[in-house]
Amino acid sequence: MPVQKKEHPMKTPVIAMSARSTEHYHTRVFYDNESYHDYVKAGGGIPAVVKADTEEEAEKISRIFDALLVTGGEDVIPETYHAVQEEKTEPIEEDMERSDILLYNAFKKQNKPILGICRGIQIIGAVEGSTLIQHIDHHNQRVEGKAVNDYFHSCSFTEGTTIQKIFGSEAMVNSFHHQVLKEVPLGFTLSAVSEDGYIEAIEKGHILCVQWHPERLLHDPKHKALITYFVSSAAKAE
Repeated sequence: MPVQKKEHPMKTPVIAMSARSTEHYHTRVFYDNESYHDYVKAGGGIPAVVKADTEEEAEKISRIFDALLVTGGEDVIPETYHAVQEEKTEPIEEDMERSDILLYNAFKKQNKPILGICRGIQIIGAVEGSTLIQHIDHHNQRVEGKAVNDYFHSCSFTEGTTIQKIFGSEAMVNSFHHQVLKEVPLGFTLSAVSEDGYIEAIEKGHILCVQWHPERLLHDPKHKALITYFVSSAAKAE
C-alpha cells in the first residue's frame, strides 16, 4: 500500500505587540489595550506584549515570534524625524520609542509580517524617512462625541494594493489621531487616502500600515479580514 503523507495542521502564530506604559501604584506597568488582544485572537493568532531595550533583545524577540503588531500610543518623538517639537505634540517615552524602532528593524530584517496601526504607521514612516504633520484638528472622532466602534470618514484605496484587495475601492474607517505622515516613505506604496487627502495607509511587501484603528471595528467584515490576512501571513512565514 502507498504510504500516505501526514498533513500537518497550520501553526497558530504568536504575534508580538509593542508595549505601552502607564503608572500604577507608584510603579510602571507595561501593557496593551484589550482591543488589540481581541483583534489578534479574532484573526486566529495568540497576542503577546513585548518590549526591547537593545538590538540583541529585539533580534531574539523577532526570532521567537511570528509577526509584529506596532500598536497605537502617544506621538512620535519629533527628533526621530529630524523636526522641532510643536506645541500640541505629546511625545511617547523615549524607551517606548526606542523599543518600537528596534522591534520594527528586527522583524523587517527577519522578513516577517509587520502591521502598524495609528502610531504604528507614524513610527514606521519616520524610521523609513518620512516626516509628520504634527497637528490636524479634525481627525479625532472623540472630539465629535462618536463612540470608538463608530465610523468617522471614508477612505479611497489604491487599485492593486494588498490593502485595496481587502477593503475594496472605498470603505468607512474610524479616526483617533491628530498627526499624519506628510509623505509616503521611499519604497512604499500609498494604499489609501482620506476623503480630505491625508495618507491613511501604506505598504511594502510584508509590511502593512494603517492610520485608523481596525481593532475597534471588528464588527465590520473588512476590518476583520485585515487581521485574518495578517495572521495567515504570519502562519506561512518561515
